[in-house]
Amino acid sequence: MARSDSYTSEQRDAADLARREVLEQMHADLASKLATFDDRDAWQRWLKFAAGFHQYSFANTCLIYMAKPEATLVAGYRTWLAKGHQVRRGEKSIPILAPVTRLVPLEDAKGNPALDPAGRPIAHRQMVGVRVAHVFDASQVDPPPQTERPQPTLLVGQAPPGLWDSLAQLVADEGFTITRGDCGGANGYTDFAAKQVRVRADVDDAQSVRTLCHEAAHIFTMDAADIATYADRHCRGTLEVIAESTAYLVTQAHGLDAGQYTFNYVAGWAVEAAGRSGDLHRIDEVVRSTGERVITAAHRILSHTQPSSEAIVELPGVQAVTPPIRPTPRLWETVTAAGRPRAQAMATRTRARGRNAPSVPR
Repeated sequence: MARSDSYTSEQRDAADLARREVLEQMHADLASKLATFDDRDAWQRWLKFAAGFHQYSFANTCLIYMAKPEATLVAGYRTWLAKGHQVRRGEKSIPILAPVTRLVPLEDAKGNPALDPAGRPIAHRQMVGVRVAHVFDASQVDPPPQTERPQPTLLVGQAPPGLWDSLAQLVADEGFTITRGDCGGANGYTDFAAKQVRVRADVDDAQSVRTLCHEAAHIFTMDAADIATYADRHCRGTLEVIAESTAYLVTQAHGLDAGQYTFNYVAGWAVEAAGRSGDLHRIDEVVRSTGERVITAAHRILSHTQPSSEAIVELPGVQAVTPPIRPTPRLWETVTAAGRPRAQAMATRTRARGRNAPSVPR
């Protein structure tokens, strides 16, 4: 086989572009499959159930936890009744704080009442105080609701040969160490402050390599602002969709089918990104909207783990890349909002990871 450095820059650029086209099609395929995957009915049932519940403030979340640490989903008596569930006799309610509001007329800059186009006064609802309200957990009602959303099933079996070592080297090149062991209920996490990636030790090779790829995607896609806002579930939802979608593209390119795991995992975090009341169409849109970051990260990882471009999985309508070449290691393409590729020197990218940067569990 000819050496990759014997090819011209035009040939290398052509192969990089072909790789990106394959990844773009694979990412579009992920979004379309998410709209039709096997657990869609289960997700629709869960979303329908969860849509009518309030998102509680931090203070009320603390009150709920102190009153009933095992609580999963809470609502008022009438809300449960409207959903077809009866609070059991004798159950103790959970006290929370509910806002007291009133309508207040809006005024213009001169202090006069603001009017709508029809000449009617405009008013807005303003919080003037709080009152104690009472809610009940899902465990306190009959019949018991199906509160658990569909979960991904861990992968089993062997990993593609050499993929773990290649990913580990890529992570090490970024200054991170890799350890195996307990992850506190997650399959893995990235600690940006300690520059450490941890992966569960009690899973099959297929799952461990998919998790490592997911964590590598976090390293390549999260900047200081992402790390700072990761605790917010809306922001975290988007970041998890990006990381898992990247892992899906990379593992698919290496012949590891992680579809079932990916679809349920991505759907779950896309719900957080879109809001609990979001429907499956909005979930699909979350996946599509993250395409640029996903494709860029997958392109970089595959440039290291699979330098021969012809090894990328072939998809219908995508021509195989020949001859096999090795892309320039510190340069790759991104896609602008208009969809036009441009080169970006990632060697200059800086990532502020302060001492108080949070861990990113997976």
